[in-house]
Amino acid sequence: MTRAAQGLRAWLLQRLTAIFLGAYLVYALVRLVLAGPLDYPQWRAWLAEPWTGVSTALFAMAVLVHGWVGIRDVLIDYVHPVWIRLLLMATTGLVLLVSLLWIVRALLLAASGGV
Repeated sequence: MTRAAQGLRAWLLQRLTAIFLGAYLVYALVRLVLAGPLDYPQWRAWLAEPWTGVSTALFAMAVLVHGWVGIRDVLIDYVHPVWIRLLLMATTGLVLLVSLLWIVRALLLAASGGV
């Protein structure tokens, strides 16, 4: 794969995740505005709905992918020592992976009725 194709893939990922993020935010805001003030059990029941849980998990993954592409591009463009760039990219990747696992855990707990 050429460098141009890698740039195109990153550009496409950034645009596709942005479209999904915008659509989900519109859906969530409309849903929350129309439902009125939600208390904790109602909010939890809403997250426990299968489509809401899956779309929220996809939203979280899209946020993390969108962030990864942006941060990776900034690091590639502006951090010139390779070892520092790799260290920062590895740290960023680890933080994003831990964040994803934490989000999935929170969604599973909300769906299962756990604490």
